Amino acid sequence: MKTIPGKIVITDKVYFEPDGLEKPKEEDYWDIDEYNCKRFNYHKYYLDGKAYKASKQLVEVENVYWWDESEVWTYTSRYYKEFDYKDVINNQPCKAEIKDNKATIIELIN
Repeated sequence: MKTIPGKIVITDKVYFEPDGLEKPKEEDYWDIDEYNCKRFNYHKYYLDGKAYKASKQLVEVENVYWWDESEVWTYTSRYYKEFDYKDVINNQPCKAEIKDNKATIIELIN
């Protein structure tokens, strides 16, 4: 899975706004295989095309939660280590993975 840089946007929910990715160019997906023949890498082109489309919209984040006791949004890492919680603020830079129209924050950048 590809890690995408962006920022956190907080409204009534928490969203990930990816930095604008470049549109994939078809000429970048032609490879020479082991038989010295040119072939087009459709799978990589498709995945990069989906990431590009996702970079044009806000994506809901699935690993940031509202913590009632402190009244802050809190990020938990994908490993769910004990006491591995960090406060999240609006417009905070981060890196995330996008899968099935859900973003998973991988790293907060301070």
